[in-house]
Amino acid sequence: MKINTAQHSHSRVIMWLTLGLFLLIAVPASEGSITAGYVDHGDMKVCIGTKSRLSVPSNREHHYRNLRDRYNNCTYVDGNLELTWLQEPDMDLSFLENIREVTGYILISHVDIQTVVFPRLQIIRGRTLFNLNVQDQQYALFTAYSKMFTLEMPALRDILQGSVGFFNNFNLCHIKLIEWKEIISGPDDRFTYVYNFTPPERQCPKCHESCERGCWGEGPNNCQKFSKINCSPQCAQGRCFGSRPRECCHLFCAGGCTGPTQRECIACKNFYDDGVCKEECPPMQKYNPTNYLWEMNPEGKYAYGATCVKECPEHLLKDNGACVRSCPAEKMARDGECVPCNGPCPKTCPGTPALHSGNIDTYKGCTVIEGSVRVLDQTFFGYQHIYSNNSFGPRFIAMHPDRLEVFSTVKEITGYLDIEGAHPAFKNLSYFRNLEVIHGRQLMESYFASLSIVRSSLESLELRSLKRINSGAVVIQQNDNICFVSDIDWQKVQKSVDHGVVIARNRNETECKSEGLVCSDQCNKSGCWGKGPDQCLECKNFAFNGTCIADCHNITNAYQFDNKTCKECHPECRTCSGPGADHCEECVHVRDEKRCVTVCPDKKYSDYGICRTCHETCEGCTGPKDTIGPGGCKTCNLAIINSDTTVERCLLKNDKCPDGYYWEYVNPQEQGNLKPLAGKAICRKCHPRCELCNGYGFHEQVCSKCAGYKRGEQCEDECPPDHYADETRRECFECHPECKGCTGPSAEDCIACRSFKVFGFGDPNDNTTIFNCTSKCPAEYPYVIYQSTDIGTYCSEVPGKGTKLTAGVDSYIFIIVAFIVFVVMFCMCIVCYVCRQRTKAEKEAVKMTRVLSGCEDAEPLRPSNISPNLSKLRIVKDAELRKGGVLGMGAFGRVFKGVWVPEGENVKIPVAIKELLKASGAESSEEFLREAYIMASVEHPNLLKLLAVCMTSQMMLITQLMPLGCLLDYVRNNRDKIGSKALLNWSTQIAKGMSYLEEKRLVHRDLAARNVLVQTPSIVKITDFGLAKLLSSDSNEYKAAGGKMPIKWLALECIRHRVFTSKSDVWAFGVTIWELLTFGQRPHENIPAKDIPDLIEVGLKLEQPAICSLDIYCTLLSCWHLDAEMRPSFKQLVNVFSEFARDPGRYLVIPGDKFPRLPAYTSQDEKDLIRKLAPTTEGPEAMVEAEDYLQPKVA
Repeated sequence: MKINTAQHSHSRVIMWLTLGLFLLIAVPASEGSITAGYVDHGDMKVCIGTKSRLSVPSNREHHYRNLRDRYNNCTYVDGNLELTWLQEPDMDLSFLENIREVTGYILISHVDIQTVVFPRLQIIRGRTLFNLNVQDQQYALFTAYSKMFTLEMPALRDILQGSVGFFNNFNLCHIKLIEWKEIISGPDDRFTYVYNFTPPERQCPKCHESCERGCWGEGPNNCQKFSKINCSPQCAQGRCFGSRPRECCHLFCAGGCTGPTQRECIACKNFYDDGVCKEECPPMQKYNPTNYLWEMNPEGKYAYGATCVKECPEHLLKDNGACVRSCPAEKMARDGECVPCNGPCPKTCPGTPALHSGNIDTYKGCTVIEGSVRVLDQTFFGYQHIYSNNSFGPRFIAMHPDRLEVFSTVKEITGYLDIEGAHPAFKNLSYFRNLEVIHGRQLMESYFASLSIVRSSLESLELRSLKRINSGAVVIQQNDNICFVSDIDWQKVQKSVDHGVVIARNRNETECKSEGLVCSDQCNKSGCWGKGPDQCLECKNFAFNGTCIADCHNITNAYQFDNKTCKECHPECRTCSGPGADHCEECVHVRDEKRCVTVCPDKKYSDYGICRTCHETCEGCTGPKDTIGPGGCKTCNLAIINSDTTVERCLLKNDKCPDGYYWEYVNPQEQGNLKPLAGKAICRKCHPRCELCNGYGFHEQVCSKCAGYKRGEQCEDECPPDHYADETRRECFECHPECKGCTGPSAEDCIACRSFKVFGFGDPNDNTTIFNCTSKCPAEYPYVIYQSTDIGTYCSEVPGKGTKLTAGVDSYIFIIVAFIVFVVMFCMCIVCYVCRQRTKAEKEAVKMTRVLSGCEDAEPLRPSNISPNLSKLRIVKDAELRKGGVLGMGAFGRVFKGVWVPEGENVKIPVAIKELLKASGAESSEEFLREAYIMASVEHPNLLKLLAVCMTSQMMLITQLMPLGCLLDYVRNNRDKIGSKALLNWSTQIAKGMSYLEEKRLVHRDLAARNVLVQTPSIVKITDFGLAKLLSSDSNEYKAAGGKMPIKWLALECIRHRVFTSKSDVWAFGVTIWELLTFGQRPHENIPAKDIPDLIEVGLKLEQPAICSLDIYCTLLSCWHLDAEMRPSFKQLVNVFSEFARDPGRYLVIPGDKFPRLPAYTSQDEKDLIRKLAPTTEGPEAMVEAEDYLQPKVA
């Protein structure tokens, strides 16, 4: 767009531009930091552009010199090219002759040199654009207030983005002749030309006769070249190298080409890679389809601006195949590359134009300064901030230099460090004592410095940790008190060969020496940062922990690492000869073989500072013994235990208990003497009667071999008196019943008799006479002879003194006893007969009475004292129902939103319809009816009421439609709007509903937040009685058959034994409230359901929600007691949560909580939402809510 007339239309623009220039003159140039420097990539030399805009330099000679040094031999400008305030007509601009590409914008302002030439400039990318604050137009080429005769850019072919503007340039020729449509590529960008001076424009010479259209200046070399407006339509508005259809440039070309391939582009639209234009740089990794792995790509390159390079410039970082100024979040810079942080990333803080008391504390704990640090006079003395519109900003108070201590943690500065402040207490930079690297990714305009110390009160630098200045110059001048800086070998620190060192007009070295402000004698010729051996750049002899020393042997806990370094011994060494704990000469604690350690390993003990191996049976020890106790094992896998539970000795893990001992596991909770063996095994001594056993006792089940004799199934020390011993088999056998002691099994082997002896042939008084024992005397020996001697009572053929005839006496006694028994039995029979006859007569009388009164019934009555269930069950026809979309899916059916239109009435009621699936069997139908029975039986404001049942081929339950869905989704979707009052009110309502079920002896079995529906934000109702069970009158529990169960909501007895009670519902209630207080988190989310029972048994509980007070959490814990009887009843829970709800802010802590915080929801909102949910049905019927229909309000 050209503007040659109507100059008044731009008067406002010019007025603001002039005012802007005037204000910028008042700003010192040193306050605007700029980037600088360049990187050589073969034939491409990259230099960093500037962003000073129209700032007036304080020293224009230095400004010209900076521009010359910056762009000399430069071919690629990364950033903006700004030529401003060059008003000496004889200034040489030949340093611009090699520039081929600018990635940002070109600004030319107040340049009075007659001819400005860019002979090789081909493309301006316009990635950053110049704009005036008074208009929205953004420029890639902007020239203003210059007195140039010509601006020659004969090679310029393309401006990818941005407009072109020429404002009030006196004497400038030929610019209006250029066909800017050929150069400008942006669809909305344009050319603007403004000339508002009173004198007319200069009469310009004509273009050379060889020029096709426009030109940049005189001569054939300044003719404009064309590669767009003269192209064939087949080139699709791209570039071309001729007018024929087959002479189109490649799509990746910018500014034209010399042929159709990617290698023949004048410039590249995206990326330039070794003479080839590409859409993207070759990736650093490539996929190997053979082994399905990513591999390093040997041809990979990094994207640096619009160029592909093998290595990034030293002042930039590598990240994801690109060269970047700073690392993204979750990454940190390491060795010139962005790598993922191992744990929390080092704290990175942004730089600031100037430090002051208002921002100093933001740098606490920072490790990396992403930008620059500037310490100025106003840093210490404060200042009044003034905004760009001349209004006053905040006032920053004075600050003591010691507050710079916040920088003691800083290790890297990515930009520059500028010190221009003076204060009596500001004498050194020890605040930056841990600073290691100044990257110089941004440099100061003056001298392109990355370390600048000018007019400060410093006496020394004391940057003892500074190892590298990657880019930028070092400028230290006009510091009246500083010493040491002239002696520093800056080449040891400065890595860039393109930047120098400026040290001038500082304190005289003679004065420094006279006051002793010289380097320590332990420093070498490289110089030092300050006074003392810890400030040396390099040590003359040895370095130890940052301090230079004469000899390593002067320090007790150090060793000589190499010919220049002493290092500290390992912390376990008192003295050492090398690194690590294995080079200690003397240990601080104990020595384990060749290494010094704090404590001996588990299987060793300390013996006067030497670790010695424990007995092989020990698991840790304090001495060499194989017993547990002082000087022995701490524990072992298997131990022999004495009868007093002391350890006799330890055994190896795979050893067996010796004979006479049995194996036993020690409980992990064991206390007392066996506590060291908790969870291990022991060998206990068998019972004294056992020789071999597998448990304690002397029964054959645990005792496999007796120590003495075996009698039946038990072991004995010796055989009892009525037994005899088989010494061969070591067993005891019972004597004959008439024997009192014996030597064998028969009556002839008796030692003495219980009743009578019968002697064979021989004298009874002779001890050698053989006898046998009998219970009564035989007929041939009828007489009993009583002897007080050892012979005892015996049977004899002839009577003796004191004899009795035993046969008659025995018969008489037997007859008497038999008679008595007969009499007693006869009497008992008579009594039983009489009682039976009486009972039979009573039953006959009752039966006769029933017959006579007409009340005869074959079945006996069993009254249960349970009141009848008089609840009404409405049956509706299928034609009265209109089904809409599906709300959800269950085990036996689906739930639809729908409308109930009662027959013969002019109303329609929005309802939820639960339909039994056709594929479900008879058992599912029975479960469906059972759910209907239970839902029809309940009547409570917090329980979902059954409205009706449809008994067709597909059974359907009709319930009230809950418009806001389930409570679980509601708290998830509205967590930022829910306050403590709502949460506790809902908890109380759920407790009240469950208390009602508890009173009605109903067990829900599936209580969870998903089964609680929201009618309004203040009313919730419990639903899904598909698993509910009615307890019998004589039982407090229900035992379920097999089937799926919600494991994470169930009590342990439900999972283990399938026993459900109201107390198991209390457990589920606790989990439901936990879901509400965590705003819908899943309980035990990362634990598999199969592991839940075992973990609950060992004490697993849900963690305390973040908003939950200890009072509520203790209540939830009481609901999760393993002993069901210890859990509270729902009646108790109603009282507890009602109390909580009276003071919600005390028991739930929600940031910014306002008690009534809930989404706005009126009765009209409810009707609208129901109307939206209910399916559209034609007809004149009025929409009526279920509660209004079933219980109409009285007017």
